[in-house]
Amino acid sequence: MRKLIPVLAVLLVTVSCHERKEVVRDTIPYVKQIAEDSTGTFSLVKTYRPSGARGSIAIIGEPEACLLLAPEFLTADNVDNIDGKSRKDRLPDFAGETFDVIMDLYNAPYRRMAAASPDSLREVAVRSVVMALDTVSYSNALDPSSRLSKNRAKVFVLASSLPAGYGRFDVDTLFKMAGKEALVLSPVEAMLSAAERSDCRHVAIWAPAEARAVYEQTAADLFPGLQVTVLSTAATGSGDLRQSFREMLRAYRNLHPSGVLDAVLLDSFEADTDELLAEQEHIHRQITEEDMAFDRILAPQFRFIEPKSSLTGATYRLLREQNLFTHDIAYPSARFYQTEEDRDGGYVLVEVSPAYLSSQKPSAPSYVPDEY
Repeated sequence: MRKLIPVLAVLLVTVSCHERKEVVRDTIPYVKQIAEDSTGTFSLVKTYRPSGARGSIAIIGEPEACLLLAPEFLTADNVDNIDGKSRKDRLPDFAGETFDVIMDLYNAPYRRMAAASPDSLREVAVRSVVMALDTVSYSNALDPSSRLSKNRAKVFVLASSLPAGYGRFDVDTLFKMAGKEALVLSPVEAMLSAAERSDCRHVAIWAPAEARAVYEQTAADLFPGLQVTVLSTAATGSGDLRQSFREMLRAYRNLHPSGVLDAVLLDSFEADTDELLAEQEHIHRQITEEDMAFDRILAPQFRFIEPKSSLTGATYRLLREQNLFTHDIAYPSARFYQTEEDRDGGYVLVEVSPAYLSSQKPSAPSYVPDEY
């Protein structure tokens, strides 16, 4: 009879430089099941050892998010790789790194799960990280003998805000029970951190209604200095981005009549910041009375913060601080995977061709948040 590990109450502790509030809460049954079997998945977690020379950076989430985020990581050149300062050096920021792009086709869309059962998103987050940590994938989901080898991840980038927000606690808990500390990044924490690093104080988060609790809780736990307002506004007209931005400002003004905004955080990888900046410039001209009212809302150093640059920046800083770069002078590379149903009704990780993915890459329409 296996000895049960006491996991009925787990103390939440941070894995980042910010301190979380101490909250006693229980983890999900799936984490307990893993911890009770020391010879299976738990053994895999216990051997997690991030190192610069070995290990990949896993980008995990809904297919659309992964396909929009992966090229940003592969082509980013925002810092000098010698001293880490913010300037281009004609060398990719993630030179020599390997990315495992894990598209969760089986569970997407996540907002459907959030509406039906938020706890299911907690399990999705844990399963996704375990898949990224494993060294096994398949060429055929229905054929158990079609096993392929894959890299073990050293860093986990949870591209979708919902499983990241709901499941981060359970991922942290699983690794802590194994005596490890998972290196996990998410758009939620990355954008809030970017706002804090820019000395913002009053921020609005333009996000779907399902993500409201995720942002509010994360801000309260990790970024108490930020005054956060989450807004889920409906598109106006035929999806006019500029009018949608104005609608968001109206909603903010209704909540904070004399408030000032330092930044708007965009919960979308499709965010067309050029269009939004153009509307911001139009507002500054103060052509109408509403323009003048909106101009009073926007602080002199107002900015838009989007998830792609926030995540690449946060990942670069993490690798540099933890000395996790490979230090190879080579272009970054990527391998692509998607989750598919297996013959037992569960799901496994299947390696897919990058050529196929390029033909399936979705277009990037203007960002228009809406209510679901």
